[in-house]
Amino acid sequence: MAQKFPKNEKLKSAKTIENLFLEGITHSKFPIKIFFLPKENLENHLAAFAVPKRNFKSAVERNRIKRQLREAYRLNKHWLDEIHGKKFVMLFLFLGKVKPQYAELDKAMVKLLKKLRDENN
Repeated sequence: MAQKFPKNEKLKSAKTIENLFLEGITHSKFPIKIFFLPKENLENHLAAFAVPKRNFKSAVERNRIKRQLREAYRLNKHWLDEIHGKKFVMLFLFLGKVKPQYAELDKAMVKLLKKLRDENN
């Protein structure tokens, strides 16, 4: 399987993101919180990433954390392929107040994706 994160897998719809915050199911594994909703009629899982400006004033720091989150998701999204027929809309929110190590993010991402897979299999 190609480990890519193409444009058609990125969540961009403001309505869908708002709906995620209102009706979405959440799970947390510090320092990441995931909001997700199962959706029909999707070809791929859709994902978005957010880092609060309240915790990181510098855009450079926020963008670096988002890049690390995207990379952790890209390398571990294969855990979601084992869910047959279900596709998800997901938003990953960074909860920490200090810049994380990539290994910490990767470990939390794997645990969240495995939990999502196990609940929905």
